[in-house]
Amino acid sequence: MMKKCDAHRRCNSCQLTNLSYEEQLKLKENLCRKHLGTLCRVMPITPSEPSRYRNKAQFVFRQTDKKRMESGIYKSGTMTVAAVSDCLLCSERANEIAHVLRRLFLSFKIRPYDPYTGRGWLRSVTVRESADGKDTMVCITGTDAVFPAKATFVSALKKACPSITTVVLTECKTKNLFIGKTTALLFGEGYITDTLLSKRFLISPSSFYQINHDQCERLYQKAIELLSLSGSETLLDAYCGVGTIGICCSDHARQVLAVEQNKDAVRDAVKNARLNGVDNIRFVAADAKDYLKELTEQGEKIDAAVIDPPRAGCAASFLRALARLSPSRIVYVSCNPETQARDLFVLGRLGYKAEVCYPFDMFPQTKHVETVVLMIRTVTEKG
Repeated sequence: MMKKCDAHRRCNSCQLTNLSYEEQLKLKENLCRKHLGTLCRVMPITPSEPSRYRNKAQFVFRQTDKKRMESGIYKSGTMTVAAVSDCLLCSERANEIAHVLRRLFLSFKIRPYDPYTGRGWLRSVTVRESADGKDTMVCITGTDAVFPAKATFVSALKKACPSITTVVLTECKTKNLFIGKTTALLFGEGYITDTLLSKRFLISPSSFYQINHDQCERLYQKAIELLSLSGSETLLDAYCGVGTIGICCSDHARQVLAVEQNKDAVRDAVKNARLNGVDNIRFVAADAKDYLKELTEQGEKIDAAVIDPPRAGCAASFLRALARLSPSRIVYVSCNPETQARDLFVLGRLGYKAEVCYPFDMFPQTKHVETVVLMIRTVTEKG
């Protein structure tokens, strides 16, 4: 049972804390039935640990006077810092690191950035942790790469929080407040390592990685089960990110062809495959639609596909290119049932039938829900 958060009215990030967890699950399951129930069976939602589930915490800061600094997040829809001393979605360790950083930033006279005036240096801090608790990364983001007394600062931070294994600095001049493009290593290796389904993954400051580790494992297990791979298939992994799904599936397929537009993510994916000794996966940095067209022109046979697009879903041109490759099974992972339903309808016109949807509560206390849908290729096509 999650204790009552004393900050939810200030930050508005947890939209469902006024409901019991059972009521939250029912609401999300009904949301999936609303959008997907006319297309396929919707199974009962898989619950999660309702608190302390985030392995990634992001903090912004505000100095109230010469002797006091607050940390928290921006209140929903604003650029105003909502002070949160103990976010119940984040680990106790991450909250403690934020507490130490408030003290150190004050002591070192590091001024938080004010988005309204453009003054100040400190944009934000991101804390990432491995599930086993052995690795912790602190990423400090500033308006430029000049961090006076950084060696002394990091030394004080390590002394106060010995669990920290790496500290990095990023420079950000854009509206993205959390991770910049330029990275300077201040301490450690510059990344942490986590394990999913017995596979190890390097997580760098900008890596996309599911924030709910245990629920992610359950979701991946279901995706692998629905793919029904025998070990002889060629599997397509579209929107592969740093390669987590494809690498976890690699033991069950003859080969995996993975595509991702973000070149930095592809570089991380290649490292992750090497880390796990996986040699039957190929990563390509390209637009997914263009890559699928290339595979069709080359006469490549795709037996199954797993796709995990962003919240906006898939472009119709991508779905048409995927259908031309004729995989017998498609597993569609989504964080937005509404755009997923739109895409399933398009795939239905292209010869696929949605069979079943499995919802997962990946983000308790919030309105978001993750789904896994199996689609089977039918004999006839429309349009």
